[in-house]
Amino acid sequence: MSRARLALSIGILLLLAACLLPCLPLFQVAGMSLPYQDPTPELLRQHAANVAAAERRLAVCVAVAGALALLGLVALAYAWRRRRPPATSA
Repeated sequence: MSRARLALSIGILLLLAACLLPCLPLFQVAGMSLPYQDPTPELLRQHAANVAAAERRLAVCVAVAGALALLGLVALAYAWRRRRPPATSA
């Protein structure tokens, strides 16, 4: 396997991971942000703390996903620059 093909495979996998990484924390934030009906003050404080923690986890996952996407784009650019020219038939 050539370096360009390996870089292409790694770049695609990194971009795929960058797209999928924030999905679970995003769904957790969406599920946690729904308020309880008729909550007590203690329940409101606990709910606010849980939502804040979930939002922090989401922010970390988005930052990591951005770094993975950047690395994936660099790998794809490397593969694009190092690709073999197409074979010409005479």
